[in-house]
Amino acid sequence: MSLPDTATVAALLTGAAVALPSLVRLVPSNRAQASEVFCRTGLKWSSEEERSKYARKLAQAGINKKPEWFTGMRLTLLGLFLILCVPMLLLGMDLFWPVLLTPFLYIAPDLWLNGRISRRKSEIRLALADYVLFLSTALAAGSDIRVALREAANAVGGALKQETERVLLECSTARSFNDAVTDMAERCDVDELRALARVLVQANRYGTPLADAMRAHSEQMRTVRRFEVMEAANKLSVKLVFPVLVFMLGPCMIALGYPAMVSLLSAFAG
Repeated sequence: MSLPDTATVAALLTGAAVALPSLVRLVPSNRAQASEVFCRTGLKWSSEEERSKYARKLAQAGINKKPEWFTGMRLTLLGLFLILCVPMLLLGMDLFWPVLLTPFLYIAPDLWLNGRISRRKSEIRLALADYVLFLSTALAAGSDIRVALREAANAVGGALKQETERVLLECSTARSFNDAVTDMAERCDVDELRALARVLVQANRYGTPLADAMRAHSEQMRTVRRFEVMEAANKLSVKLVFPVLVFMLGPCMIALGYPAMVSLLSAFAG
């Protein structure tokens, strides 16, 4: 790699000094302007199918942003990195890091979004048993279904509280309770929450006492959770076979067999 001459460096510095004021004016001054830039970029450079996919993913992740905001943020991040690489390339620097980091910067937002979705699903799945228990207790005490949902959500907090508050807000805007609960289950994409939504919808549709339905569903969830723990424990014993063979049985065989091997080799050598 050859170093650039003085004329090239001077030309780059002069161009940067001339372009810097224009670039500063293009930089958004607040979050609202930055979001507007991301939305316009994503709307222009993304397809309808891609925006539909990210709308579903953002809803699952609990992020209240438009899909074009996410695609625009990803494209803007990649574009800024490529712009920063141009002076480095003109100065004669190696192409290894730009070539390596460009695909990573393109897929890094997707990896972050998928990780957030997985963590949110796990949070909902772990808190759902307590949520159903609090819900059945509130209903048994004579509370209305909306009051019981609010009490259960406040008790567990987290993602379930956010989703429950959204359901209650939609119900307050003249949307039916069944549609709001069903959309919550589809939005979160958790099987246990879908089962709970079906119980709530059926009880509300056919007039089944919600307290009894929630109590039965809570007992069913505890039974399913018990079987899941037993299954995980059985799988753990199988997964431990390889580490035991490698880290315990192998060193023990070496420690026991090494003196015998040394004695045999000494005997054959003598």
